[in-house]
Amino acid sequence: MVNIHCAYTEPINPSGASPILSRDQVWRGLQRKIRKAQDFVPVIEGTDVLEEKENEVTRVAHFKGAEGKPGHQVKEICKSYYPTKVDFWQPSGALITNTVSDGPGLTEHDYNMTYTFEWRYPDVQEGSDEHKKLQKQHVDMAKMAVHSSIEALRRMASAGELD
Repeated sequence: MVNIHCAYTEPINPSGASPILSRDQVWRGLQRKIRKAQDFVPVIEGTDVLEEKENEVTRVAHFKGAEGKPGHQVKEICKSYYPTKVDFWQPSGALITNTVSDGPGLTEHDYNMTYTFEWRYPDVQEGSDEHKKLQKQHVDMAKMAVHSSIEALRRMASAGELD
């Protein structure tokens, strides 16, 4: 068994970005991402919300098929911790965390988005070629997920959907 851990961080408001996203806009976007993940992550084609309570949403995310593999769905419990993070817990024990952090200037120009992943592979040997291949795939996927989410936030803010 192997657990694969990876994280990727990208600035939310790099130099030249427009519009500049406020912390509240980013948070509203993350709340939308819980309920409509397909608006943020290209490999997700739909989201069904099963239950909502105070800071927790239970949902089913529908993933597209890829590389000859069929699509699949994953039930997740999404826990929000305003204004910093959302945890996405999967039945396998896998955990995805979306974190909004401050940079050194402590201004909106220094916000960062980090996605942290913990994936569980009971049939993969630690240090094996398969382990290394999965590690690389997950880092690449983390980069794509963070980047596409920030782009989606900016599009939504430009359209007035996060105000």
